[in-house]
Amino acid sequence: MSAKIILVDDNQEKVKNILRSIDGVPGYSSRDIDVARTINEARELLEHNDYELMILDLSLPERLDCDPHASGGVDLLMEIEERAIYSSPREVIGLTAFTAIKSDHQSFFDKRLWSVMMYEEGSEKWVGQLQQKLKQIKTSLSVRNTTKNYDSEICVIAALSKPELSALLNVKSWNWSDYEIANDPTNYYKGSLKDGKDIYAAASPRMGLPAAAVLAHKMINRFRPKYLVMIGIAAGIENKINIGDVIVADPGWDYGSGKITIDDDGVSVFEPSPHQIALDPIVKKQFERIEKDHIALSTVYAECPTHKPDTHLKVHIGPFASGASVIADPAVTIKLKEQHRKIIGFDMESYGVMTAANDCDEPKPKVIIIKSVCDFGNSHKDDLFQPYASYTSVALFKIWAETYL
Repeated sequence: MSAKIILVDDNQEKVKNILRSIDGVPGYSSRDIDVARTINEARELLEHNDYELMILDLSLPERLDCDPHASGGVDLLMEIEERAIYSSPREVIGLTAFTAIKSDHQSFFDKRLWSVMMYEEGSEKWVGQLQQKLKQIKTSLSVRNTTKNYDSEICVIAALSKPELSALLNVKSWNWSDYEIANDPTNYYKGSLKDGKDIYAAASPRMGLPAAAVLAHKMINRFRPKYLVMIGIAAGIENKINIGDVIVADPGWDYGSGKITIDDDGVSVFEPSPHQIALDPIVKKQFERIEKDHIALSTVYAECPTHKPDTHLKVHIGPFASGASVIADPAVTIKLKEQHRKIIGFDMESYGVMTAANDCDEPKPKVIIIKSVCDFGNSHKDDLFQPYASYTSVALFKIWAETYL
């Protein structure tokens, strides 16, 4: 099995030399290589194909009628990392004829364990390096050929059928329908994103970490999603966040993980020992951009069909804890701050979903927790803003999905 390769270069003579070098490796043919001359042409190919290797000039034009830009190749790679609509090549080789350009971008390639080499017409050095990389990829392909692939785009989990899951099913443009699985008591729903990408959703049979983790495990094994998302409501830390604001968890942990022991005075004390799971850095960057999109957030607030607070909608990316009990005691939130001074919210399920994604078989889904604040976990806790919080959680998820997938 040969690797799928994309070559991005606007120099026709250089392209010919690279293709001749590829023909020199057994099992490869230049006829099977996709060639793009500009960044725009590369985007088009990357949106519709998966590649094992990208070979690109570091200096590329946006279009054929533009001059090459010294950082054009790296700009393209950064865009691929940030936008999920593009398939990210497993390996990248940068080829440049300019020492200064190679020096400027060497650290970018080093951090990603990719190669960048000097191209010199008539030299055999780069030819040998390129051919060796192709041989390595062919060997790794034979090992990976039996591994599983993703089968769907997203699975979404809610802790409650109402108002959390019902808020998601109200997104009519995703064309939700019942999806029954024999011998499985869970009520699943199937929708469709743009370009026909599948999305599945379900609610846990009950609140709490165990139920959420079991459902997450079932959905991962059944649907093999690229992303596992939990939406819904949560409690916030008062004076740090407002009712209805959306929290994107980073990191998440179980605040009940630790040891109960006796101190020197004979008093029972809890010594926390949480395992924290971080948000994927590329996904985090995407939500950071949404966080700054005040027009989009204002639109979500304005279009809300339910009772809403006076404060306008904001997005917060930050520490988020989960535990086994409903909290209506401000003293407990003080204890949570001792585990992470920057904590902004907590719930009863999210860490179970994060653990299921973190510990499952490859390929693992990227897990995202999007929870909106409906109370502050104190004596004033009630259900008044649960519909609004469910709406804003789903609205933010929809913005992300329709922008980056």
